[in-house]
Amino acid sequence: MGNFKVDKNITNWKTSYQFNHNLLLVSLIALTVIGSLYYWADERGEFFEPFWIIVLSIWYMTIGFSLFLIFRKIKSGYLIAGILSWMTITFWVFDNSHIVFQVSFIASEPNLFMTIRNFTGVGIAGLAIFSSHNAFHKI
Repeated sequence: MGNFKVDKNITNWKTSYQFNHNLLLVSLIALTVIGSLYYWADERGEFFEPFWIIVLSIWYMTIGFSLFLIFRKIKSGYLIAGILSWMTITFWVFDNSHIVFQVSFIASEPNLFMTIRNFTGVGIAGLAIFSSHNAFHKI
């Protein structure tokens, strides 16, 4: 039938807790920098309305709270970081929806720089999800 032997070289590819912990810290800090570009480089006026400023403030506070818990190696910090990263990916994918659907679901259509920034942010948030998941299960 089938050969179900475990290849010993594959089992050595596991990442350590410390690697995932550090990758998550770097990813969350990178997300804050990328998120700040909304107010530095985005020319869309919608994000200067009070609703979006409140949303961004809550986003920053959640990142800060999860960093606080992660530095203390509390498991819920990794969980919060993972959930926040999934929400961030969803937001940035919806902001780039104009590429597929010819309409942006979040605000008016972003320029090319913001579209690239959104895709970069999705990649960084993906790393945050990967590392928070692994660190959560290794702590």
